[in-house]
Amino acid sequence: MNAFKASYFDGLTSRQHDVEVQRVDASTVRVIGDNIDRSDPISSLRISSRLARTTRTIAFSDGARIFASDHELLDRWFPAEDRLQRIVDRLERHAHAVAASIVVCLAMAIFTFAWGVPWLADRIAAQVPPSVETRLGDEVLGQLDRFFGFSPSTLDPSRKTGLSARFARLSSELPGNENYRLAFRNAPGIGPNALAIPGGTIVITDQLVTLFDDDREFDAVVAHELGHQQHRHALRQTLRSSFVLVIAALFTGDVSSASAIVIGIPTFLLQSHYSRGFEEEADQFAFSTLAAHNTSPAWFAAAMRNLDEHHGAAKSGDRDIAYLSSHPSTPSRIAAAEASGEQFIASHPELIRETPGYDACEEEGICAEDDLEDCDNDDCLYPAESFEWQSSEVPGTVDDKAVIDSIQKE
Repeated sequence: MNAFKASYFDGLTSRQHDVEVQRVDASTVRVIGDNIDRSDPISSLRISSRLARTTRTIAFSDGARIFASDHELLDRWFPAEDRLQRIVDRLERHAHAVAASIVVCLAMAIFTFAWGVPWLADRIAAQVPPSVETRLGDEVLGQLDRFFGFSPSTLDPSRKTGLSARFARLSSELPGNENYRLAFRNAPGIGPNALAIPGGTIVITDQLVTLFDDDREFDAVVAHELGHQQHRHALRQTLRSSFVLVIAALFTGDVSSASAIVIGIPTFLLQSHYSRGFEEEADQFAFSTLAAHNTSPAWFAAAMRNLDEHHGAAKSGDRDIAYLSSHPSTPSRIAAAEASGEQFIASHPELIRETPGYDACEEEGICAEDDLEDCDNDDCLYPAESFEWQSSEVPGTVDDKAVIDSIQKE
């Protein structure tokens, strides 16, 4: 049998015609059906490539089309001249080859998203001029003010001046510190939060400032955000997310999602997570920066605990977006800060009293008069001998007898 059944469309209307396609001779094909009878040279026809057992299309020079599924006959009539096409055709008809191709595609996709996209995004971030990153940061800060409930800070000017001085001290020796600035915002709907915005701006909410009992907790959080700035984490994470959107748009054909990249940066900063590697990098930067300024990294653990307690209390009310929703606190991060704090004290024993929660009355017996009733230490007395013993055993304690005598007189 040198003919097959097919569906014919004349290219002028949408009507489908049932036809029979015949091979008249080596160079001619005839199409016969209801009010249809045409003959055309095979050389003038174009047939679609074979894809497993999907319907194939034969296109005529005048726009007419034939849709056919008799693949064996079509393969004989229109032998593939492309060697690669013949190989692909054979592979598509073998289940093992199809399964292997799926595995390869999945592996390539995982590699692209896990390693390829981050690598490419980081290379691009390294080439972005600081001026461009600064303009991006200004736009992001403007969006936070316009759409996310940020408003001018209500903190006392002297309080902001004091905290700004602490920020300047922490950042004074960092590369690119001339681009770093501290911005205070009141954000009751956001809650205690700190954001490292592309371009060098660190936004601190009034609620974060009022949450901490000790400014060294503020220093710890700011040092962490400076770590994000030093390593350009915000820009790199934004580019990584952008590439994911772009690649997804290429696969799905929906390019509208890619247009929301810049608009979505504030939401990412407030609600999303930096990668584990970025957080660990910023944490280590904070530890080393605090230690360089004679502050125990244990204050970072104290700040995280304070934020964690607030986050747990606010979560039940679901009122604000706490700092930890965008900076996931884990026991391992707190443990790392405490371990770094222990190393710091081992190197600076004279600063042990600056450790969070350190009780000189309990640890050394150096107690205020009001603390004597609650102190469990047997040495919680004020004889000179007791202080002389303490000073000889505990590095960094007061050993001036005149000071001890003055305390006794009080």
